[in-house]
Order: sequence, then structure tokens, then C-alpha cells
Amino acid sequence: MKKCIEQKILPRYNKLSQKIKGDFVMSEQWNGFRLREDEGYNYFMPVSLLPPGKDGRDALVGAHYGENKRICITYKTDRDAVAKLLPPGFHPTDPCTISVCFAECRDIDYLAGGGYNLVCVDASVYFQGEVDYAEGSLPLVLWMDKFYPILLGRELLGAPKLMAEIPDAKTIVGSGKSRFYAADDGNRLVEGAIWDLEEMTREEITEWEKAGEGKSWMCYKHFPAIDLDGHDCSYATWCPTTNVTHRAWKGKGEVHFNPVEWERSPLSGPCSTILSQLPVLEVVSAMKWIESAIYEPNKRLR
Repeated sequence: MKKCIEQKILPRYNKLSQKIKGDFVMSEQWNGFRLREDEGYNYFMPVSLLPPGKDGRDALVGAHYGENKRICITYKTDRDAVAKLLPPGFHPTDPCTISVCFAECRDIDYLAGGGYNLVCVDASVYFQGEVDYAEGSLPLVLWMDKFYPILLGRELLGAPKLMAEIPDAKTIVGSGKSRFYAADDGNRLVEGAIWDLEEMTREEITEWEKAGEGKSWMCYKHFPAIDLDGHDCSYATWCPTTNVTHRAWKGKGEVHFNPVEWERSPLSGPCSTILSQLPVLEVVSAMKWIESAIYEPNKRLR
């Protein structure tokens, strides 16, 4: 048997293994799918069935969002408590705020004109790495109601996206309150409301947009190793967008997280439970706006 392996099998194996790229054996005798990353292509699974991106472009980079309707409640919270939730390189600002943002995203290019709803929980942070310094916000968790954008956001950006039930915002007749929530299997994880809205002038919108210049949404991309011994990748990401605000309102708002037992929500329950323990020290802003947006090229922060 040993002689057979040495004389027949090993020479054949060595010949077929002339070139290996990724997990695919590449040789003149290989007739299977070929990764062409050396030609500028990029792939998402299933790699042999989905059309690849080319030259740094993919389904998200450059993706245009025709209309986003957003509601965002921002409040001050305990800085030290937030610091314990941040991945390496990230630090909470002083004062530290949490922004709970609901959005109805529509007319999205990579969804063939479709859309989705989301609730994102962002912490105000700065990143200090060995090379890069950046300011902006970091999502602690992001709930969405459609799988495709969850998949792309997790695999490409490192966004901590989870599935949830997120209906359109509902305005209560007579009260003027617009309410939103995210739920898992009927268990409400987070709920918010905004009311007493006053439309902002174009000058106020411009001033608000200028306050955010130079800042960006950031994420932390972490994928465990196949054998769960360490990780395959673990690093911070910079995920900028260009936004055009068409109309905006400011008003009063409220938001709260519900502690949900693991038995009722094994994945999202622990997230909402931890977030419910962050104190709401002061609601500093409650806004609603309508915008269009486009994703710009992302990069790794070092």
C-alpha cells in the first residue's frame, strides 16, 4: 500500500496541485470553478453562482438609496458602561451618547429597487489605532428585516446585523406620535416614539450636516476561526456614505430597550437586555428626516 501511494497517488496529487488559490486547486487539469481575484474580481458566497464584483466594486460599494425615512433618538448615557462594550481601538466620546435610529430604506439599487426597515443602536466613539484616527459612531447592534442586506453588511462591512420584525413607523391618530419597534418572534426588543415635530429650515439642515463632516459610521469585522480557536479576521472598518437631506424635523422623543429572556430570544434577547441597563441620562435630540444616500468605498482601519 505504501509503495502504491509513493509511486502512483503522490505523483498524481503533486501534478494536480501545481497552483492553489484560496480553497480551489488550480492547474491545467482542473476543470472546476476558478477564483479570479488576481484579475480584480471579488466574490460573495455562493462564489460559483453569484456574479462577481470587479476592481474594488461590489453589491454595496456605490449602492444608491433613493429614499430613506429616518427617526433618530439620541441620549446621554454612562460613558464607562459603554466603554466596556466597545471592541479594540474604540473609545467613547465625552460625553457619550447612544443614538437609536429607525429607518425605512427604499429604492435601493442592489435590491433591484426594493427596500428594508432597520433599527440601529449607535454609540458616539473615536478610533485610535496604530496608524489611523477616526471619529464617528459605532453600531452596537443593528436589527433589520431582510436577509440580503444583513448578509452583505456582516460579510463585507463587519456590521453587527441581526434579523428582526420591524414594521413601518405608525403615527397614532390624534396624538401626533410616530412609533417604531423591533421584535424577535413577537418579543419587542426596542421601542421608540417621536412627537411635537417642527420642520427645520434649510439653514438649520445645512448647519446640522456640517456638524457631521469628517465623521463616519464605523464597524468591527470579527469572524471566528472554523475550529473556534481564535479568529480568521478581527479589525475595525470605516464605512462612509454621502447623504443628501431633503427635509428634516426636530421634536421630542423617547426610547427604551426591553430585557428579554434567552428562552424567548436566544440571539437578540441578550443584546436588548444589556442595552436596557444603559441609563438614559438625558435625551439630547429627537429628529426625523428624509434623505437619499450612496455608499462610498470602505476601508480597513489600522
